[in-house]
Amino acid sequence: MSKKSEIKKNIRFYKKEMEKWELRIFISLILIFLGITGFCFFYLKANNWNIISLQINTVELSKLGILTPFIFCLSFSAKQFNYYKRQLDLYKLKKVELEYKTCYNKELS
Repeated sequence: MSKKSEIKKNIRFYKKEMEKWELRIFISLILIFLGITGFCFFYLKANNWNIISLQINTVELSKLGILTPFIFCLSFSAKQFNYYKRQLDLYKLKKVELEYKTCYNKELS
């Protein structure tokens, strides 16, 4: 029974970790979206809101490099989320195997 409780404890832990990394992914995506939107509005304001003659050069696009830490955070959070998802799947499989073994042993008795 201690093995079963340990597996349940690990499943709860990995679920909480996945929720934490999901939140970080969501926040990173929002910050990246707001950064790109803010850049566009700032660039439009600098051009007196003249959309017709708007030309964004590659020099201006390089200013989006300020979002690099958020993109790195998004990438890292996604990797961590995938790691904890894999571990959660592994412990769920262990739980099913343990339940099957106990059920099978009861049938043999």
